[in-house]
Amino acid sequence: MSEEMDRIEARAHDQLRVLRRTRIELDGVRVAVSSPDGAIRVELDGVCALVGLTLTPAALRTDGAVLGRRIVAVCAVAAREVQARRGAVMERFHADYAAG
Repeated sequence: MSEEMDRIEARAHDQLRVLRRTRIELDGVRVAVSSPDGAIRVELDGVCALVGLTLTPAALRTDGAVLGRRIVAVCAVAAREVQARRGAVMERFHADYAAG
């Protein structure tokens, strides 16, 4: 019975390690994307929250509504990249957790 308990305990420790690693990886997701002309740069965290926005003087010379749409468009590109990175982390998590 001791061997079985040791095996169960070892598996639980392995799965906990995988959970902790996954949390750290997800917490570390950051994506920065610039508009094609470089006038707008956004940075999103792992939950797609905007954590950085840089606008060049050229960006500020455009109409506010146009600027807003451009910022949203750049954020959408960044959000797709965040989702792709989170997806890759979660795929590793599922594979490693099942193996653990």
